[in-house]
Amino acid sequence: MVKDLAEKLAVRINIKKLNKRSVIILSSLAVLLIIITIIAICVSSKKPVMTDFFNTNKRYVSGIDVSQHNGKIEWDKVADATDFAIIRAGYRGYGNGALEKDARYKENLKNARKENMHIGVYFYSQATTVDEAEEEAEYVLDLIKHYDFDLPVFLDFEYPADSDGKLTGRLYNANLSGKEAAAVINAFCRKIMDAGYNAGIYASSNVLNFDIKTSALDDELFIWVADYNAKVTYLGDYDLWQYAKDGECDGVHSKYVDLNKWYIR
Repeated sequence: MVKDLAEKLAVRINIKKLNKRSVIILSSLAVLLIIITIIAICVSSKKPVMTDFFNTNKRYVSGIDVSQHNGKIEWDKVADATDFAIIRAGYRGYGNGALEKDARYKENLKNARKENMHIGVYFYSQATTVDEAEEEAEYVLDLIKHYDFDLPVFLDFEYPADSDGKLTGRLYNANLSGKEAAAVINAFCRKIMDAGYNAGIYASSNVLNFDIKTSALDDELFIWVADYNAKVTYLGDYDLWQYAKDGECDGVHSKYVDLNKWYIR
């Protein structure tokens, strides 16, 4: 009997020790979970969350994209004619690789904003490495830091053509793999998003289908596809469709202007 009591007492003592150990372990896990949650919130707080830019019940809204090649623009007329504009901030030379600002980006951003338009920005890239993509992003962020706009900053990923219509340029000649192309795009866009902006990629259906591993692109990115066929031939999901490069818009006096549809999520 004494032996039985001793065994029961030993069990109770072990249970108490186990309970104390369990409490310590659970408390430690709770503290760790709180720390991880705080870190996650801090990191995610850098990322923009707004995607409902347009207060409308329409299936899509219409817009243009412009650069210095479109000349001087009457933004008051553009504001009456369309819903949004995406303005080129700058570019990297496809030959020498130099970073340059668009000659009219300040004027266009200032005057489009004055008309309370929905505005986005794009940068014509020729980055062939992650380092170059990050360099381009930092260059863009410096150009746009004094301007207020609500739409994403897009990386323009495309190949120029020479006078004979043949594709050329440092990006084309780099012959990146799909995975490498996705890494370049993500590097640019992550820098942009870390600064508090939304970000996206502009490319043709052909480039998206065959030259970029789109499954490796970050989920947060907006996809802007250029395709001048009757319907988009890109096989993935997209947000914007540049459906014409020979369009017209009141207030834009160049021979042509690019026309776009932004599909409402």
